[in-house]
Amino acid sequence: MAPMILPSTLNGMPPPKEYIPPFGKHQVFRQLDSVTDKAAEYINYFAYHPSKDFTRKRKMDAKTFIKTTLGMQGNCLNKELADAFPKFSERMTASAYEQQKSKVNPRLFKVILYEFNSTLKQPALYHGYRLLAIDGSDFALPYDKHSPFLCNIQTRKTPSDDNKLTTKGACLIHANILYDIANCCYLDCLLQSRKGMDERSAAVHMLQNLRLQHRYIVLMDRGYESFNLFEHGNRLPDCNYVVRLRTKDKGAIREISALPDQECDLEMTFNITNSAKQKKLHPEYHKINAPNRRYKDKYSPKYRTAHWDFECFCPVHCRIVKLKLNDPQSGSTKWEVLATNLSSNDFPLSEMKKLYHLRWDIESSFRKLKYDLGAVCFHSKKPAFQEIELYSQLIMFNVVNRIISLCRVADAHRRWPHEIDFKEAANVVHRYYTTSMKDDPKQMIEEIEAYHHPVRKGRKYPRPLRFQGSVSLNYRIS
Repeated sequence: MAPMILPSTLNGMPPPKEYIPPFGKHQVFRQLDSVTDKAAEYINYFAYHPSKDFTRKRKMDAKTFIKTTLGMQGNCLNKELADAFPKFSERMTASAYEQQKSKVNPRLFKVILYEFNSTLKQPALYHGYRLLAIDGSDFALPYDKHSPFLCNIQTRKTPSDDNKLTTKGACLIHANILYDIANCCYLDCLLQSRKGMDERSAAVHMLQNLRLQHRYIVLMDRGYESFNLFEHGNRLPDCNYVVRLRTKDKGAIREISALPDQECDLEMTFNITNSAKQKKLHPEYHKINAPNRRYKDKYSPKYRTAHWDFECFCPVHCRIVKLKLNDPQSGSTKWEVLATNLSSNDFPLSEMKKLYHLRWDIESSFRKLKYDLGAVCFHSKKPAFQEIELYSQLIMFNVVNRIISLCRVADAHRRWPHEIDFKEAANVVHRYYTTSMKDDPKQMIEEIEAYHHPVRKGRKYPRPLRFQGSVSLNYRIS
């Protein structure tokens, strides 16, 4: 069977009438229920005390606990339980729910995320590739001075003469996320503290654990510029990468900084070594300051280290593409450089510009995850509980998008193409999932299709870069 056509958000046109999704309207909740039922059956593998946890008969058994956690949004905990259990006789207290949550390892919901993704048998492809993106995002947690996610953040400049930055304590968890752009779903997530985050190592770890049946392209921004990552992408089977590079900054690669201001498509080889002796003999080599445990266990705080997982000397081959971008508002010209191992025959210079532009979908998904699904509203200060809630929101994000792919909006006689409103769709899906209404998926699809908005191409707004504080536990909608 031929692969599916890309959704309208990627190719700019509505799906044809003969478009048939690989799953029916009745199967999305059934697929989720089959995965959660299997997880509840093997709950002893994820319980901290398998011999006694979830062994007694209670109102909230393992299956009910998983479903209740997945169905939560951004309200206070008592409101969430009241919505999940309309009958007062079946409802438990917030304390009882927290006690059940304390018995479970967050790995349970990560496994549910993997298993639910595996139910997508025929994914959408982009020129025969799975189109992926890797990026990180910070989630502000309720303040706790004992939290392992506690860090100091810079807020604003003081009006004093020394012009120093003021700092404040905050609890931030950094989520490194692997996102499927064509299918609008999260494939993997690796959580780190904001203070000790390492996005490049997290990206390598997620790519090494990735198991797909198709070739794939992974798009990454400037924070992932690394020779170690390039070589991993060259050696991993079926892996193709597109990484945006720095051009004029202090940390830019010297060969990239020397490129002329014109569009070009070049094959380059960078000679990499982690030996000071080789660097002295060959000054043109790039030296990686990788820690060598044979000599030192501790380094100076000013000593910058990098990861290098290969031989002492290794040539790294990649294709360098320099693109010209014209800003229609200011009239200025900008230059962007991409490093990739894609073939220039399959992806010429004009196609590379379109391809990397699709990376912005992962940024849009973060906004939907945080503020439409309510992933910024945590219900606890305990780190393990926060990880459980974050993984459950990733799962429901995939569920909502898979149901949205079943919906159709007629664009005839409209000036602009329309798309389903994600926020309203998430509210409808949560309401149907937490009640017995999920047995009527046709009505759910019709209700979701009633909420849509126009998509106007070419709109651009300044991106507000400011710290977003956490949503306090004491100030929630009752």
